[in-house]
Amino acid sequence: MATVRSSLPHEDRTAAEPREGRLEPVVLSNIRQVNENIRLLRLNAADPDHTIKFLPGQWLDTFIPGLPKAGGFTITSTPSEARPSSHLSPFLELAVQKSSNPPAQWLSRPEEEILGQKLVVRVGGSFTWPPPKLDAGGIDRLVLIAGGVGIKYAQPFVSTSSSANEDFSPLISILSHLIRTGQHPKEIHFIYGTKATPELDRHSILFLTRLMDLVGIANDPNITLSLYLTGTGDDGAIDHGNFPNRTFARRITELDLARALDGYKESLYGAEHDRQGTVCYVCGPQKMTDEFVNFLSAQPGMARDRVLCEKWW
Repeated sequence: MATVRSSLPHEDRTAAEPREGRLEPVVLSNIRQVNENIRLLRLNAADPDHTIKFLPGQWLDTFIPGLPKAGGFTITSTPSEARPSSHLSPFLELAVQKSSNPPAQWLSRPEEEILGQKLVVRVGGSFTWPPPKLDAGGIDRLVLIAGGVGIKYAQPFVSTSSSANEDFSPLISILSHLIRTGQHPKEIHFIYGTKATPELDRHSILFLTRLMDLVGIANDPNITLSLYLTGTGDDGAIDHGNFPNRTFARRITELDLARALDGYKESLYGAEHDRQGTVCYVCGPQKMTDEFVNFLSAQPGMARDRVLCEKWW
């Protein structure tokens, strides 16, 4: 059960997190509805020649006209997309889920009411790539575990939280950055657990098409995507041409996590040796995050400082 802290406004809950000193003026330039509860927002820099600097995984304090407190929303685009180019204005992308918290309510209003509105944002957060306290050069296997990216993991769909950040994963920005720059660990294994409908509409699952495209761009057997779906009415593996090869109609299990720690290979020299360059990022609702972090940290060859998570409670 969430603690009292989870009911605090975003700025209060994240008061100890690092923040940039600069406030960035932006314009809400595009809205794309993913499904009835989730939309992607594009914020263009007010100055088309200005770069908004951030690290993959960070979030924005988002100041809404007329609201006393900023909302917190994870940046789902990459740092390169926030830099001016000859063919594209610099932008930030946010994913927003319908919620009872006022900033998310405002950003979920009809498109004609908010498109073109000027907002102010501030970059913050320490759940980033590269990891703040680890040498990225020593990481040879990266395991990214996302539960509740857009749809909460085993929880009611519509958020009642005071911040939408806990529902959306910063891991999409991290993976996009790594693949598009080509500067990444030898292995990356992305585990995505979410809810779907029996119709199995790939486009209604937030970021799934983007994730599949990224794995396709990498074209590397050491970069994998495993999808775990609940609510489909099926059980076991899903053989469907529009979904990743590794798609299952069940929840993520501890065995799935342990196999990812080993890169889906048989251990050659024992876990203590084979996992010494393995780092995990876990993002999702409280119960899932706590359980997965505790399990991963306790595995042979792993340590708590190599299992990273972002807590919003």
